[in-house]
Amino acid sequence: MTDTPADPTTARTPHDAPAERPQAAWAGTLKALVVDWGGVLTPPLDAAMAAWAERDGVDLGHFRDVMRAWVGPRRPATEALEGSVVGPGRGVVLPSRDAVPAPGSTGPVADVEQSGGPGPENGQEDDGGSTPMLWLSGDSPVHRLERGELPVAEFDAVLAARLAEQGSPVAAPGLTRRMLGDLERLDDSMLGLVRRARDAGVRTALLSNSWGNEYPTELMDGLFDVVVISGEVGMRKPELRIYRHTVELLGLEPGECVMVDDLPHNVSAAAAAGMVGVLHRTYDETLGELEILFDRMLR
Repeated sequence: MTDTPADPTTARTPHDAPAERPQAAWAGTLKALVVDWGGVLTPPLDAAMAAWAERDGVDLGHFRDVMRAWVGPRRPATEALEGSVVGPGRGVVLPSRDAVPAPGSTGPVADVEQSGGPGPENGQEDDGGSTPMLWLSGDSPVHRLERGELPVAEFDAVLAARLAEQGSPVAAPGLTRRMLGDLERLDDSMLGLVRRARDAGVRTALLSNSWGNEYPTELMDGLFDVVVISGEVGMRKPELRIYRHTVELLGLEPGECVMVDDLPHNVSAAAAAGMVGVLHRTYDETLGELEILFDRMLR
Protein backbone atom coordinates (compact mmCIF):
# COMPACT_ATOMS: atom_id res chain seq x y z
CA MET A 1 0.00 0.00 0.00
CA THR A 2 1.30 3.46 -0.82
CA ASP A 3 0.55 6.84 0.69
CA THR A 4 0.90 8.51 -2.71
CA PRO A 5 -2.53 9.32 -4.18
CA ALA A 6 -3.40 7.33 -7.27
CA ASP A 7 -5.40 10.23 -8.71
CA PRO A 8 -3.65 11.16 -11.99
CA THR A 9 -4.50 14.84 -11.44
CA THR A 10 -2.06 15.07 -8.54
CA ALA A 11 -0.10 18.15 -9.61
CA ARG A 12 2.63 16.79 -11.79
CA THR A 13 2.71 20.37 -13.01
CA PRO A 14 0.75 23.16 -11.32
CA HIS A 15 -0.95 24.21 -14.54
CA ASP A 16 -2.42 20.74 -15.06
CA ALA A 17 -4.68 21.12 -12.01
CA PRO A 18 -8.32 20.88 -13.10
CA ALA A 19 -10.34 24.01 -12.49
CA GLU A 20 -12.79 22.22 -10.21
CA ARG A 21 -10.10 21.60 -7.61
CA PRO A 22 -10.63 24.30 -4.96
CA GLN A 23 -6.88 24.67 -4.37
CA ALA A 24 -6.50 26.11 -7.86
CA ALA A 25 -8.62 29.12 -6.89
CA TRP A 26 -5.82 30.19 -4.52
CA ALA A 27 -3.11 30.02 -7.18
CA GLY A 28 -1.36 33.35 -7.54
CA THR A 29 -2.68 34.76 -4.26
CA LEU A 30 -0.32 32.92 -1.91
CA LYS A 31 3.01 34.46 -0.99
CA ALA A 32 4.41 32.52 1.97
CA LEU A 33 5.11 28.94 3.01
CA VAL A 34 5.07 28.19 6.76
CA VAL A 35 6.27 24.75 7.85
CA ASP A 36 6.46 22.76 11.06
CA TRP A 37 9.74 21.14 12.14
CA GLY A 38 9.27 17.73 13.77
CA GLY A 39 7.42 15.35 11.47
CA VAL A 40 7.69 17.65 8.44
CA LEU A 41 11.38 18.48 8.08
CA THR A 42 12.34 15.38 10.08
CA PRO A 43 11.27 11.71 10.12
CA PRO A 44 7.69 11.06 11.32
CA LEU A 45 7.04 11.66 15.02
CA ASP A 46 5.49 8.25 15.56
CA ALA A 47 8.58 6.46 14.25
CA ALA A 48 10.86 8.63 16.38
CA MET A 49 8.84 7.91 19.53
CA ALA A 50 8.76 4.18 18.81
CA ALA A 51 12.53 4.09 18.31
CA TRP A 52 13.12 5.99 21.56
CA ALA A 53 10.77 3.72 23.51
CA GLU A 54 12.65 0.65 22.32
CA ARG A 55 16.03 2.15 23.21
CA ASP A 56 14.93 3.24 26.68
CA GLY A 57 12.91 0.11 27.40
CA VAL A 58 9.64 2.01 27.71
CA ASP A 59 6.34 0.33 26.93
CA LEU A 60 4.83 2.48 24.17
CA GLY A 61 1.37 1.85 25.59
CA HIS A 62 2.47 3.35 28.90
CA PHE A 63 3.73 6.45 27.10
CA ARG A 64 0.42 6.75 25.26
CA ASP A 65 -1.44 6.53 28.57
CA VAL A 66 0.58 9.37 30.07
CA MET A 67 0.08 11.55 26.99
CA ARG A 68 -3.67 10.88 26.94
CA ALA A 69 -3.91 11.87 30.61
CA TRP A 70 -2.05 15.11 29.93
CA VAL A 71 -3.34 16.19 26.55
CA GLY A 72 -6.24 13.92 25.60
CA PRO A 73 -6.79 11.27 22.93
CA ARG A 74 -6.06 11.89 19.29
CA ARG A 75 -8.67 11.40 16.62
CA PRO A 76 -7.88 9.88 13.21
CA ALA A 77 -6.71 12.47 10.71
CA THR A 78 -9.88 12.32 8.63
CA GLU A 79 -11.95 13.20 11.69
CA ALA A 80 -9.58 15.71 13.25
CA LEU A 81 -9.33 17.90 10.14
CA GLU A 82 -12.09 20.47 10.29
CA GLY A 83 -13.06 22.87 7.52
CA SER A 84 -13.15 22.39 3.78
CA VAL A 85 -11.01 19.30 3.23
CA VAL A 86 -10.15 18.83 -0.43
CA GLY A 87 -7.55 17.34 -2.72
CA PRO A 88 -6.75 13.78 -3.77
CA GLY A 89 -5.14 13.05 -0.42
CA ARG A 90 -7.84 14.94 1.50
CA GLY A 91 -5.09 16.87 3.22
CA VAL A 92 -5.81 20.52 2.36
CA VAL A 93 -8.00 22.76 4.49
CA LEU A 94 -9.10 25.98 2.81
CA PRO A 95 -10.35 28.74 5.11
CA SER A 96 -13.33 30.88 4.30
CA ARG A 97 -12.34 34.33 3.11
CA ASP A 98 -13.67 35.82 6.38
CA ALA A 99 -11.91 33.30 8.64
CA VAL A 100 -9.36 35.76 10.05
CA PRO A 101 -9.90 35.91 13.83
CA ALA A 102 -10.63 39.09 15.70
CA PRO A 103 -7.56 40.89 17.11
CA GLY A 104 -8.36 39.86 20.68
CA SER A 105 -8.83 36.17 19.91
CA THR A 106 -6.35 33.67 21.33
CA GLY A 107 -7.86 30.64 19.63
CA PRO A 108 -9.36 27.47 21.05
CA VAL A 109 -9.36 27.36 24.84
CA ALA A 110 -10.10 23.66 25.23
CA ASP A 111 -7.37 22.55 22.86
CA VAL A 112 -6.23 19.68 25.05
CA GLU A 113 -7.95 17.09 22.88
CA GLN A 114 -5.02 17.46 20.50
CA SER A 115 -1.63 17.97 22.05
CA GLY A 116 0.67 19.09 19.26
CA GLY A 117 3.45 17.17 20.97
CA PRO A 118 5.24 13.97 20.04
CA GLY A 119 3.31 10.77 20.49
CA PRO A 120 2.04 7.75 18.61
CA GLU A 121 -1.06 8.46 16.55
CA ASN A 122 -4.12 6.65 17.75
CA GLY A 123 -7.86 6.89 17.61
CA GLN A 124 -8.64 5.57 21.04
CA GLU A 125 -10.89 7.44 23.41
CA ASP A 126 -10.21 8.00 27.09
CA ASP A 127 -11.67 5.09 28.98
CA GLY A 128 -12.35 7.04 32.16
CA GLY A 129 -10.20 4.57 34.07
CA SER A 130 -6.64 4.89 35.25
CA THR A 131 -5.74 7.84 32.99
CA PRO A 132 -8.46 10.46 33.53
CA MET A 133 -8.55 13.77 31.65
CA LEU A 134 -6.90 15.98 34.25
CA TRP A 135 -5.65 18.97 32.29
CA LEU A 136 -8.67 20.58 30.64
CA SER A 137 -7.32 24.07 31.38
CA GLY A 138 -4.53 23.67 28.83
CA ASP A 139 -1.88 23.81 31.57
CA SER A 140 -0.60 20.25 31.41
CA PRO A 141 3.16 19.68 31.64
CA VAL A 142 3.25 19.32 27.84
CA HIS A 143 1.54 22.65 27.23
CA ARG A 144 3.72 24.43 29.78
CA LEU A 145 6.86 22.89 28.27
CA GLU A 146 5.86 23.99 24.78
CA ARG A 147 5.23 27.56 25.95
CA GLY A 148 8.58 27.66 27.71
CA GLU A 149 6.95 27.85 31.14
CA LEU A 150 8.36 24.54 32.43
CA PRO A 151 12.12 23.81 32.40
CA VAL A 152 13.06 20.69 30.48
CA ALA A 153 14.69 19.10 33.54
CA GLU A 154 11.45 19.46 35.50
CA PHE A 155 9.44 18.01 32.64
CA ASP A 156 11.86 15.09 32.44
CA ALA A 157 11.36 14.38 36.14
CA VAL A 158 7.56 14.56 35.93
CA LEU A 159 7.40 12.38 32.82
CA ALA A 160 9.79 9.80 34.26
CA ALA A 161 7.70 9.62 37.43
CA ARG A 162 4.49 9.07 35.48
CA LEU A 163 6.08 6.41 33.28
CA ALA A 164 7.34 4.63 36.38
CA GLU A 165 3.81 4.70 37.82
CA GLN A 166 2.61 3.03 34.63
CA GLY A 167 5.27 0.32 34.94
CA SER A 168 8.03 1.71 32.71
CA PRO A 169 10.83 3.04 34.94
CA VAL A 170 13.24 5.21 33.00
CA ALA A 171 16.14 7.55 33.83
CA ALA A 172 14.89 11.13 34.15
CA PRO A 173 18.09 13.07 33.28
CA GLY A 174 18.15 13.72 29.54
CA LEU A 175 14.82 11.98 28.95
CA THR A 176 13.40 14.53 26.51
CA ARG A 177 16.71 14.79 24.66
CA ARG A 178 16.78 11.02 24.20
CA MET A 179 13.11 11.01 23.18
CA LEU A 180 13.73 13.54 20.41
CA GLY A 181 17.04 12.06 19.30
CA ASP A 182 15.77 10.71 15.99
CA LEU A 183 14.34 14.13 15.11
CA GLU A 184 17.86 15.45 14.75
CA ARG A 185 17.96 13.71 11.37
CA LEU A 186 16.50 15.93 8.65
CA ASP A 187 14.47 15.09 5.57
CA ASP A 188 16.56 16.33 2.64
CA SER A 189 13.59 16.18 0.27
CA MET A 190 11.48 18.52 2.40
CA LEU A 191 14.41 20.84 3.07
CA GLY A 192 14.98 21.05 -0.67
CA LEU A 193 11.31 21.83 -1.26
CA VAL A 194 11.39 24.74 1.19
CA ARG A 195 14.64 26.00 -0.29
CA ARG A 196 13.30 25.87 -3.85
CA ALA A 197 10.16 27.69 -2.79
CA ARG A 198 12.26 30.46 -1.25
CA ASP A 199 14.45 30.67 -4.34
CA ALA A 200 11.27 31.03 -6.40
CA GLY A 201 10.26 34.14 -4.45
CA VAL A 202 8.01 32.56 -1.82
CA ARG A 203 8.59 33.88 1.71
CA THR A 204 9.29 31.06 4.16
CA ALA A 205 8.77 30.62 7.89
CA LEU A 206 9.30 27.95 10.52
CA LEU A 207 6.54 27.57 13.13
CA SER A 208 7.39 24.86 15.64
CA ASN A 209 6.23 23.68 19.05
CA SER A 210 9.45 23.11 20.96
CA TRP A 211 10.07 20.56 23.70
CA GLY A 212 13.18 22.43 24.75
CA ASN A 213 15.10 21.04 21.79
CA GLU A 214 17.71 23.00 19.89
CA TYR A 215 17.42 23.91 16.22
CA PRO A 216 20.36 24.13 13.79
CA THR A 217 20.85 27.88 13.49
CA GLU A 218 23.23 27.48 10.56
CA LEU A 219 20.33 25.99 8.58
CA MET A 220 17.79 28.61 9.60
CA ASP A 221 19.59 31.59 8.11
CA GLY A 222 19.55 30.22 4.58
CA LEU A 223 16.16 28.58 4.69
CA PHE A 224 13.68 30.82 6.51
CA ASP A 225 12.76 34.48 6.49
CA VAL A 226 11.00 34.10 9.85
CA VAL A 227 11.49 31.59 12.70
CA VAL A 228 8.87 31.20 15.45
CA ILE A 229 9.60 28.71 18.25
CA SER A 230 6.81 28.19 20.78
CA GLY A 231 9.02 28.23 23.87
CA GLU A 232 10.58 31.52 22.80
CA VAL A 233 7.31 33.39 22.23
CA GLY A 234 5.19 31.91 25.03
CA MET A 235 2.56 30.59 22.63
CA ARG A 236 1.95 27.18 21.10
CA LYS A 237 0.03 25.55 18.30
CA PRO A 238 -2.93 25.20 18.01
CA GLU A 239 -3.47 28.60 19.70
CA LEU A 240 -4.57 30.96 16.94
CA ARG A 241 -2.42 33.78 18.25
CA ILE A 242 0.83 32.01 17.33
CA TYR A 243 -0.31 31.69 13.70
CA ARG A 244 -1.27 35.36 13.65
CA HIS A 245 2.09 36.28 15.19
CA THR A 246 3.94 34.37 12.46
CA VAL A 247 1.90 36.00 9.70
CA GLU A 248 2.58 39.46 11.14
CA LEU A 249 6.31 38.79 11.18
CA LEU A 250 6.09 37.83 7.52
CA GLY A 251 4.36 41.15 6.82
CA LEU A 252 1.45 39.41 5.10
CA GLU A 253 -2.23 38.61 5.57
CA PRO A 254 -3.27 35.14 6.76
CA GLY A 255 -4.93 34.40 3.41
CA GLU A 256 -1.56 34.85 1.70
CA CYS A 257 0.10 32.05 3.70
CA VAL A 258 0.16 28.23 3.56
CA MET A 259 0.83 26.21 6.72
CA VAL A 260 2.26 22.68 6.36
CA ASP A 261 2.01 20.52 9.50
CA ASP A 262 1.88 16.79 10.20
CA LEU A 263 -0.74 17.07 12.96
CA PRO A 264 -4.36 17.51 11.78
CA HIS A 265 -5.45 19.80 14.61
CA ASN A 266 -2.60 22.22 13.84
CA VAL A 267 -3.68 22.29 10.19
CA SER A 268 -7.30 23.00 11.14
CA ALA A 269 -6.18 25.75 13.52
CA ALA A 270 -4.15 27.36 10.73
CA ALA A 271 -7.27 27.43 8.58
CA ALA A 272 -9.25 28.89 11.48
CA ALA A 273 -6.64 31.66 11.60
CA GLY A 274 -7.28 32.37 7.92
CA MET A 275 -4.37 30.45 6.40
CA VAL A 276 -4.46 27.59 3.92
CA GLY A 277 -3.57 24.37 5.74
CA VAL A 278 -1.80 21.36 4.24
CA LEU A 279 -1.54 18.09 6.17
CA HIS A 280 1.89 16.61 5.53
CA ARG A 281 2.07 12.85 5.09
CA THR A 282 4.53 12.29 2.27
CA TYR A 283 6.92 14.47 0.33
CA ASP A 284 5.25 13.71 -3.01
CA GLU A 285 1.78 14.55 -1.74
CA THR A 286 2.85 17.82 -0.11
CA LEU A 287 4.87 18.80 -3.17
CA GLY A 288 1.86 18.23 -5.41
CA GLU A 289 -0.47 20.33 -3.28
CA LEU A 290 2.02 23.19 -2.94
CA GLU A 291 2.64 23.30 -6.69
CA ILE A 292 -1.08 23.79 -7.21
CA LEU A 293 -1.47 26.34 -4.44
CA PHE A 294 1.52 28.45 -5.47
CA ASP A 295 0.95 27.83 -9.19
CA ARG A 296 4.59 27.08 -9.89
CA MET A 297 7.00 24.18 -10.25
CA LEU A 298 8.78 23.37 -6.99
CA ARG A 299 10.61 20.15 -7.92
